[in-house]
Formats: sequence, C-alpha cells, structure tokens
Amino acid sequence: MSVNIQKIIDDTEVNGIAEIPKGEYEGRLIINKSCTVRGSGSVIWSASGPAVIVNADGVRLENIKTELTSDSLPYDKNVSLYCRPDTVFSDVEVGGAVIGIPGEEQYWGIPKMLSLGVLPAERDISFLIDVYVPVDCEISCDMYGVSVSPDRLAEGYNSISIKTEKNKSGIILYGNIYITSSVTGILRKIIISGETGSADAPAPVNYLLFSADREAPAAYKEMLTDFDPYAADEQDTSQNEYVQIKDNETSATEEINENGFPDGIREENVYITANTAVPLAPKKYCIELAYSSAKAELDIEGYMFMLGENGRVRKNSAMIFFGNDHSECGSIYYLNNADKRAMVADFGAIPDDVKRMVLFFSIYGDSPTQKFDMLVGGEISILCENGVHMHFMLEKDTGFRTILALGFDKKDGVWELITSGKGVAMPLEDICRSYGVTII
Repeated sequence: MSVNIQKIIDDTEVNGIAEIPKGEYEGRLIINKSCTVRGSGSVIWSASGPAVIVNADGVRLENIKTELTSDSLPYDKNVSLYCRPDTVFSDVEVGGAVIGIPGEEQYWGIPKMLSLGVLPAERDISFLIDVYVPVDCEISCDMYGVSVSPDRLAEGYNSISIKTEKNKSGIILYGNIYITSSVTGILRKIIISGETGSADAPAPVNYLLFSADREAPAAYKEMLTDFDPYAADEQDTSQNEYVQIKDNETSATEEINENGFPDGIREENVYITANTAVPLAPKKYCIELAYSSAKAELDIEGYMFMLGENGRVRKNSAMIFFGNDHSECGSIYYLNNADKRAMVADFGAIPDDVKRMVLFFSIYGDSPTQKFDMLVGGEISILCENGVHMHFMLEKDTGFRTILALGFDKKDGVWELITSGKGVAMPLEDICRSYGVTII
C-alpha cells in the first residue's frame, strides 16, 4: 500500500484534519489551505529545503519532524520549513531553519552533532559550545552521565557548558541536547557522542567544541530579503510517497536474494557523510561493511546492541552477533554466510521498549596489527528493501580494530540513523560490558 501525503493534504477539506501516517516521506510538501496536519511522529525530509511549505493562513502542524539530509547547505537551501506568521506548532521538531515566523526565522547558530572524543574515566570533564539563538529558549539533555547548563538561553549569543560525570571506563556516551523555542515551541536537537577510556587517558585538548559564526546573523538577514521558497530546487510533489510493504508480501514468482529482499528491485544510490542523521522508513535494511580490497585477510564481524531507555541491554540476548544471530523478536538478524556478513534490521518490527541501537564492526582474532586502515575503499553499505542504497565511506586512517559504524535513535515512534565510522580504542569486551552485557 502506498501513501501520498501531498494527496492527503489536497483532499482534506478547508479547516479539516489531514492525518499523516507514521513513517518517513520525501518532501517537498505544500499546504495550500487552512487545516490541521497531524502526524504520528511522521518525518518529512528533503536533500535541500524547504521540506515543507505552508502557503495558507490558519494552518496547525502537530507531531511532525522535518529534516534536511545534505550537509553544508547555503542559507537559502538550509530551510526546513517555510510558513505563514499565524502557523501553530505542537510537538514539531526541525532540522534546519524556519522562515515566516517573526523572530524564529533568523539565524540559528547550533551544531547538528558533536563528538566529545575519548575521555579519561573517573573524572569530571567540562566542554563549552558557543551558540546563537534568535529567541529565548529552554535547553535540556537526555544523556546518562552528562549534564548541561544553563537551562535557559537568552536571545543572542550564549555559552553552554556540557559536563560529563565521573563515569567508569568503557562507557559509550550517546544522546541528545534539546533546544526549544519560547516563541513557537519548535524543538531542535544536537546529537552528542563520546566514550570513556582508562583513568590515565589524556584529557581533551580542545574544550570549545563549537562557536557560532559572528558574521552569520547579518548575512542571514540579508538572505531573507530575497528568499523565494519556490525558486530553490523545484521538486515534483507527486512523488511524496511512503510505501508500506506488508510482512511476506512477495508474489510466488519473486525470488528472494541474499539480503532477504525480493529480486528485481531497482537500486537508487545515495552517498552520505559522517555525522549525518537520516530518518528511516519502517522497512527492512541490510547493513554491511564493504570494501574493494584489503592488505591482509581480515575476519570482520558485526555487533548490534538493542538498548532501552537507560542505554543498556535488557538481557544478553539483545546483543546480536555471530554467536546469537537473531533477536528474540525477530526484527534483527545477522547474515553470517561465507561470502556475505551483514546485519538485517526490520525497523517496522522492533519492540517499543527498544529506544536506541548501536552497530559496531570489529576485527575478530588476537592479531594487534590487523586494523581497519588495512581496508581499501571501505564503506558502510545500508540497503533498504525499497531500493534506496546509502553509502557511507570510512576514513582511510582508521587505525583501530573496532569501529562504531552507526547509531539508531527512536523519537516519537520514528527511527533515525546517525552515521559515525569512528574508531573505538577500548576492547570489544569492555564495549559489551558498557552496554550491560555479561561477559564470562
């Protein structure tokens, strides 16, 4: 069954309610009538903006997230939402600028993602980020062992302190800082990652992780005078579809390939970079570490951790790898064939008590000289059953035996992929223990 969200909007009566099913949809979505657009944690994304255009008075947006998937966009393309001044928002998250709301539409100088690096264990470490917000905001953090201050930001430039507590060795830090506008209630998110090493690990050299551009507010204000939401990358809104594939919905003539998907699906290649967040449809994805050649024969295995609210596994069986090749719910399984090793995840079937997941790849064996910098053309391949094939190239100098390939974060019922590719210094056993897995 396919769902065209543009048609849902177009078919909704004036002052009616347009119900958008849970899922992710490619924009741009254009709203040309007074109505309520009610999502279910629905994600509307676009390579460049605007992802959503509100071209009518009296529009209310509820439980929707807009996302731009390209990095380093110019100001006039980094617009997630273009709307009228009277647009009302409830439980809306944006990744990109909002234009049309007085105050809100100015420059937002906040990062998408920050890495704290490897921190010494059992020590309090503080970092600073200098941000710019055009309106007063509230700020909060959902990370275990990390706090932020102050809890409110004033209009203009602000310094935010990020403090890590005395965490024990082997803890993976991963979570979000949330910044909420006092004008609209719109939420913006900063993804934070890091890890704790040994107690004698060197302290970070750079404590200032981000500083907002001092010239940006004036340049951004100048851009607004000539901004035309319809001039940027005209898109065909008839393609705003999200396709739901029911379990086992394959015809008798379809053959199943090595990924567990029907053969004959046309692939669409998409290349993404590190520190990129991508919303995922509730479909099956086949994830593997691929490379063109290696300087030595390497035995590379995948390890997926299914985590709860506390960032830990509920039981040992929530770690999926060659020794436990499928989750109890069946939503994650590990392909461990002679010619293919990959993690397959069905994001439409993961249990509700799983809030986050992380995927590592590690070189199996005891040889300390075997590291990921021995790979040539290494990449993380993420193939969706609908044919979208994402490629994320690894850094050439990844001199580690284990890498954190991807993170997965669930918010309002929608899964989001976060690229990493970062080498991890701690042994694999310590990584397992940090997520609550018992190692005998």
